[in-house]
Formats: sequence, C-alpha cells, structure tokens
Amino acid sequence: MKPVMDPVIFPLVLLRGLKKHMANPKASSFSDPELTALFRSFDEKIKKAILVSELSEGSIFSFHGRWFKKGITKRTRVLCQELKTRRQYLVPADAEVGSAQLALL
Repeated sequence: MKPVMDPVIFPLVLLRGLKKHMANPKASSFSDPELTALFRSFDEKIKKAILVSELSEGSIFSFHGRWFKKGITKRTRVLCQELKTRRQYLVPADAEVGSAQLALL
C-alpha cells in the first residue's frame, strides 16, 4: 500500500485513517469500524443509508431480506431477534439496513 499512500491519490483525512489501519490491519477492512465509517463519509450514496447503530433499541428493520427487532449492543455487534423465527442473531452495528420502523420509547 505504501506506493499509493499519497495525498495526490487520497484526501488527507482518508490517508490518516488508512495509515492508522495499515499499522495494525485487521483480517478484513470491514472488521475496522473506524475505517469503514471513514470510507462511508466519502461515499454519497451510503451517506443516506441507515445503520443498525443509529436505530433505537426495539426498532424493527430489514437486513438481507429478513426482518429483525434490535436488541442490546455488545461492543461492535447488536443482538437482534428475527421476527419470523424468533431466533437471536448478532448483526454488525455498522451494517446498513434496507428499511426501518423506529421504536417509540
């Protein structure tokens, strides 16, 4: 990555985040929530997306064609219950949801 880590190629804000990530890279870039958020800030289409972390507990949302109810947050993932099967799943907190119905708390 060193040859392309140049301010001519990447904006300075993104370059700083990439350098920090490359000092101790994760197994995948999606495993680094800070880097993922940084890339999302530069993508116009994704800026409008709703993330699981932005929803309040108890909200209903669709994810990969299934409907879930948001539960408690456990570090980087959220314990959610699929409405159809009542099974519990850990969903990444920075995952995009298709549509959501906010809970009124």
